[in-house]
Amino acid sequence: MSVSLKRPALLGVFSLILAGAAGAHDKTDSLGSAASAVDYYQVTCSDDGNGAPLSLTAQVKDNSPVASPLVSVSVKKGSAATASTDAVDGDTTYSPLVYVNGGAGVYDVFVLKSATGTENYTLSYHCMTGNNGAGAHTGTTIVTKQNK
Repeated sequence: MSVSLKRPALLGVFSLILAGAAGAHDKTDSLGSAASAVDYYQVTCSDDGNGAPLSLTAQVKDNSPVASPLVSVSVKKGSAATASTDAVDGDTTYSPLVYVNGGAGVYDVFVLKSATGTENYTLSYHCMTGNNGAGAHTGTTIVTKQNK
């Protein structure tokens, strides 16, 4: 017995997969053992047709292995900056969501830790059309500037 899917059904499934991938802005990486290890990214917010960006949101999740350093994310654009720390290592919960209202352009994003020891993390970042992380998701790209 064979099962066949009609072409529209396949296109619908494929479209859902692509839509999910396009909306996901997560970067999984690690910080080396030195207490001073910092990963540095630049996130560019732009209008991808969903509207002009007004803010960038960010949060970080401290992944396994469970170790004593806490992992934090810091976001800066111009004279505005904010930070958030994942207080529980190795769980599935991200740090509190933070945002910078900086409009379109390049934001500096840093992931750092509080002490010596290798740490794995997932960074979540999204450019939004509203202030304070509100509105619709819009153009979001990331470039790694430093990976320690």
